[in-house]
Amino acid sequence: MKRKSLKLSGMMLSSVIVIVSFVYAVNIQPAVVGDTDDFSSFFNIPWIPDDLNGVTLHHNLNNFRSYSNFTDFLRSDSRVNLRSGWSNSMMWGSSPKSVFSEEHLMSSAVSIDMDGGDLVDYSQTNVQVTGVDEPDIVKTDSEFLYIVSGNKVIIVKATPAEDADIVCEVFVNDSLTIKNIFVSGSRLVIFAEDYNYPIYRTYVALEAELNEASTEIVIPPRWYRSPDTYVKVFDLENMQSHKLVKDIVVPGRFSGARLIEDFVYLITNQYSYDLVYLDANQTIVPTIMVNKELKEISLSDIFYVNTSEERKSLTNIVSINIHDDEEQVTAKIFLLGNSQILYVSRDNIYITYSTRSYDYDMLIKIVEEVLTPLLPESIKVEIELVNTLSITEYQKKTVTEWILQNYTNSMDEEQKKNISREILCRVDRTIIHRISIGDGEIQYEAQGTVPGGASNQFSLNEHGGNLRISTTVEGWRVSSFISNVETQNNIYVLNMDLEVVGSVEGLAPGEQIYATRFLGDKCYLVTFRQIDPFFVIDLSNPTNPIVLGELKIPGFSTYLHPYDETHIVGIGRNGTKIKVSLYDVSNVRSPVEVSKFEIENNDDDWWRAQSIALDEHKAFLFDKEKNLLVIPVGSYYKQSAYVFDISIENGIQLKGNVTHDLQTSEDENNDEIYYYRYDNSNSIKRALYIKDVLYTISDNLVKMNNLDDLSEINSVELV
Repeated sequence: MKRKSLKLSGMMLSSVIVIVSFVYAVNIQPAVVGDTDDFSSFFNIPWIPDDLNGVTLHHNLNNFRSYSNFTDFLRSDSRVNLRSGWSNSMMWGSSPKSVFSEEHLMSSAVSIDMDGGDLVDYSQTNVQVTGVDEPDIVKTDSEFLYIVSGNKVIIVKATPAEDADIVCEVFVNDSLTIKNIFVSGSRLVIFAEDYNYPIYRTYVALEAELNEASTEIVIPPRWYRSPDTYVKVFDLENMQSHKLVKDIVVPGRFSGARLIEDFVYLITNQYSYDLVYLDANQTIVPTIMVNKELKEISLSDIFYVNTSEERKSLTNIVSINIHDDEEQVTAKIFLLGNSQILYVSRDNIYITYSTRSYDYDMLIKIVEEVLTPLLPESIKVEIELVNTLSITEYQKKTVTEWILQNYTNSMDEEQKKNISREILCRVDRTIIHRISIGDGEIQYEAQGTVPGGASNQFSLNEHGGNLRISTTVEGWRVSSFISNVETQNNIYVLNMDLEVVGSVEGLAPGEQIYATRFLGDKCYLVTFRQIDPFFVIDLSNPTNPIVLGELKIPGFSTYLHPYDETHIVGIGRNGTKIKVSLYDVSNVRSPVEVSKFEIENNDDDWWRAQSIALDEHKAFLFDKEKNLLVIPVGSYYKQSAYVFDISIENGIQLKGNVTHDLQTSEDENNDEIYYYRYDNSNSIKRALYIKDVLYTISDNLVKMNNLDDLSEINSVELV
C-alpha cells in the first residue's frame, strides 16, 4: 500500500513538475536588472566548506587560509547576472597576489571656550548619540561655515554676520562627488565618491612598469562597477594655503562614517555579484590606497561569519586618526551580507541586514520546524520526493510551495494565520552584527537575528549593556503558499552577545512603524495606517518590556526628538500637510498631544507639502533654551525655513519663515523653465545658529537673520 501511495505521489509530482517547469520557463524566471536585485531565491549557491576557507576564531568568525580561498569563497557567493563582463584579475580595490605581496541625545546647542576667550553659543549637527559625530553637508565651528558644493567645500567667515564672506574654497578632483564632511579643530575631512578606480589604474601602471610595457591607461572591466570612496583630510591651520595631509581610497560605496574623538570610522559596501566572470586561475587580493600607495589587506584582517545568510557584499571598515599624520590607517573586511542600516554608539558599530526572502533549504527547514507535526504522511512523502528530483533549487522550492498551498487550503483561516505568523518570524528577519571600536581598533564581537525589518538608524539603540531594536513583520511574505496575516510591530532587547533577552511583540496589528526613539529606559514608537498610534514603552527591565501608554491621533510622525525628560517633539504628516507635534509623556500611561502645527503646500504644482526633515534628522534644528525649532518646508523643489517658538507654556507657534530667492545669471538666460527642469538651488537644506543669528543654507545662498525678529542681516552668494 505504501509503495502504491509512493508511486501515485511520484506520478502526481511528475505531472506537477512538468506544468510548473513549463510555467517557470515561460513566465516566472526572474529578470535580473541592475545590481540591487535579491537573487537568493533564484539560484542555488553552494557554500565553501570550512576546511577549505580557513581558521575559525570566535563568534562563528573565520579567517581565510589564503587569497585563493578568499577568491573561491567570493566566486561561490556571487550571483549570476545577465550582463557580459571582461575577464580580468582585478575587482574593486584588489590586485593579483602575484604582483602585490547614547545614552541621551543632548541639545544641539553647546558652549565652548575659544582659546580661553568668551564662551560661544552655537548649534552643531543633530546627531543620534552624544559624542558620536555624524558627517553632513554643512558644518560649523562657531566662527566658520563649511559647506559642500559640488566638488568643493566653501568656507564662509560667519561672524560677525554683518561682515560674513567666503574666505576659502577647498577643491577635489572634478570627477569626484562630495558626499559630506567632518570638521574637527583645524582638520577638514571630505568624503567623496567616483568611478575613476585609482587603485585599479595604479595596479595597471605598476604592472606595465614591471613588465616594461606601455603605461597606456586601460579601461576597467565592465564588472568593475562598485564606486570607490575617497577620504581626504586637510589641515586648515592656514586656510589660504590649506594642505592635504591624508589621502585615502577605499573600495566600495560610501555607507556611513562617524567621528569619535580623534578617529574617523568609515564603512563602505562593495558588491561581489560579477566575480563568476573571473578566470579560474585569477586570485583577488583586497587593497586600499593611502597617500597614493597601495596597501594590501592581510588575510588576518579579512573575516567571514559562518552563517546561512547571504554574503554577497564586502563591508569595509576603516579607522583613521585625523589628527596624527603618522598613525597608520586600520582597515578590515567583513563578509556580512548586504549591509543596510548603520548605528554607532561610542563603543560599537552595529550593521544590520534585513531580508524577507527564502531559498529552498530555508523552506525545508521551516517545514521541519513548523509544519512537520501537522502534515499527513502522504504530504511528507511528496516533499521528500521533491528533494530527490534532478531539477533546480528554484523549481524544487516552487513545487514544494505548490504542495504546501494545496494542503493548507484545507485548513481553517485561524489555523492558517497562526502558522503564517510562525513562518513569517523565520522568513522576515534582520541580522545584526556588533563590531567593537575604540582608539582606532576594530574587532568583530557578535551576531544575532530578530524577526522583522528595521526602518533606519533610530530603530536601534544601545543602553545599559543592551541593544534595543524596533521591527515590523510584513504579513504577505509567505502568501505564495499560505495565508496573508496582518503586519505586526515588535521591540526586542538583546544582550551584548546579541541574544534576545526580552521583547514586546504584536504591537499595532496591520500597521507599520514610522518612527522610533529610545531615550533612557523608555521607547517612543509611532505606527501608522489610518491614524497615528503613539506608544510609550518601559524598558527599565530589559527582560520584561511593557507598553505603558498609547495615544491615537490623525496623521503620523517620521522623526521624534526629545524636548525634555517628559516631552517629545514629532515631525510627520497629516494627509497632504506637514505636521509638527509636541507630546506630553509625563503621565506615561496617558500620553497627550499638547500642541500641533500643520503646514499646507502653497505651490499649485505639487499636491502636498514636503520637508527634507521628514527623512533627514540633520535638517532638524532644535534648542530648548532658545525655544527654537527650525525645519525646511515647502514643495519638492523649493523649501523655506519655518522658524517656530516652542515651549511647554505656549506650545508650537510660528515665528516666521526665511526664503531664498537668488536668481543666477544662468536663470536669467532661460526664458522658460520646463516642468522637468525644476530648480531646487534655492531650497533650504540646513539651518544653524551662532549666538543670536540664524543661518540658513541652500545651494545658492547663506542667509543670516536675527533670531529674535527674523530681520535679515546679510547674505553670501555661493554660486
